[in-house]
Amino acid sequence: MRYLLDTDAVVDFLRGMPESVALLRDVAGRGGRFCVCDIVIAEVHSGVAGHDAEKADTFLTACEVLPMGPSVARQAGRWRYEYARRGTALGVADTLIAAAAHAGGATLITGSRRHYPVPEVGLLPLPRGH
Repeated sequence: MRYLLDTDAVVDFLRGMPESVALLRDVAGRGGRFCVCDIVIAEVHSGVAGHDAEKADTFLTACEVLPMGPSVARQAGRWRYEYARRGTALGVADTLIAAAAHAGGATLITGSRRHYPVPEVGLLPLPRGH
C-alpha cells in the first residue's frame, strides 16, 4: 500500500521524533511504500539548509514521487471551492497534497488532520497529531 507523507511526517522523521519514527518504521515493516509529491518536497526544502538539506534529499529521493498534473490540480481546486462554500477555508498546498494522495491511491500520513477534512482521502495520523 502507498502512503503519501505530509511535510510534517518528513520533518518528524528527519528530526528523529521517536513516536513518528516508530510509526513510519511500523508502516514500512508491513510493506508500506512511502511517497511524496512536489508540494511536500518544496515545503521540506523551504525549512532546511546545509547538511540538513542533504539529509532531506537522501530521504526524499528514496520515496516515490506521485505526479501532480492538471487532473490533480482540478480536483484540488474543486475541493477548495466546495469547502469554501461550506465555510471551511482550505489551503491550496493542502488541497494539492490531498488530491495527489487521492489520485495516487495513497493514504496520507499527517499530524495536521484538520487540514484534510476530505473523506475521499484516507488519513493515518502521526502520534503527535493535532
